[in-house]
Amino acid sequence: MLKWLNKNIEEVILIILLIVMTSVLGIQIVARYVFNQSLSWSEELVRYLFVWSTFIGVPYCIKNESSIKVDQFRNNMPVGIQKALLYIDKIIIFVLFFILLIFSFDVVKTTYLSGTTSAAMRIPMFWVQASVVVGSFLSLIRISQNFYKVWSGRKDVVQKHGL
Repeated sequence: MLKWLNKNIEEVILIILLIVMTSVLGIQIVARYVFNQSLSWSEELVRYLFVWSTFIGVPYCIKNESSIKVDQFRNNMPVGIQKALLYIDKIIIFVLFFILLIFSFDVVKTTYLSGTTSAAMRIPMFWVQASVVVGSFLSLIRISQNFYKVWSGRKDVVQKHGL
């Protein structure tokens, strides 16, 4: 079960969020143009689900190493330097998400204590802001896994050409 979760958790959450967002927007379109009635909560729900999908998409991209990067310069370096640059890259990103996790946790805690709710749906806003905490935590896990892949030699690092 843990292997399956490790492999698929982000994909499953993203698929569910996409299905719900698409369904809610479809219902909103039908309600507006067929029945001349607009749903007051649909746009707010889709907006918050989109925020969640964004912060769940970050660890998904980290896991698959599909983030935007320019690695032509690194690929031309000798394998030892490439590995060193990969370690530095992973450490910097880990520190970034660790700081983001700490500060986002404080924001969620403050929002929870204030009792702020959304305008249309009246849901507690800390649920929306918790997406940053969850996304940062999952990103830390995925960065650690990628670091281990490089360290253990399970990630192939080859010199493409050049130096």
